[in-house]
Amino acid sequence: MRIFITIFLFFFFQQFIVAESPCTKCDIEKVKIASEHLDSLSIQIIRDFLCTFDSTCAINAEYSGWSNETLFAVMQKAPTLFFQIIQEGNVNSKQLINEIESPVNDLIDLQKTYDELKAGIAETEIKSMYLEAVIFAGKKSNLKIFR
Repeated sequence: MRIFITIFLFFFFQQFIVAESPCTKCDIEKVKIASEHLDSLSIQIIRDFLCTFDSTCAINAEYSGWSNETLFAVMQKAPTLFFQIIQEGNVNSKQLINEIESPVNDLIDLQKTYDELKAGIAETEIKSMYLEAVIFAGKKSNLKIFR
């Protein structure tokens, strides 16, 4: 009987023990996970990745470059999931917009990013903000983004 109670208590309290940990800003490990799973992105992978963005990450060159490239890849591969996380409101949207407006790599296909985001399902206001950020990035690079 004692073993039964112990097992029951273990499984009952396990949900509290394995509670979701708070997001660590500039977490390169979350970038790595998202980058490695671009063809099998889940809500949790994207959520964990997007929550790492913060203005304080600018001093971390490895994080800044890799996270920026991965952000564009995530938007291209899973735009609806991306918007779903944005709509939850638990990410730094201002920082994400700044990242989109300043791609670190000239090889990022801004037109593809725009097209994929446009095809994604999201609230019109949120979708427009992110589409405008891609258009702005194009203008900074002297690229015309076709709507």
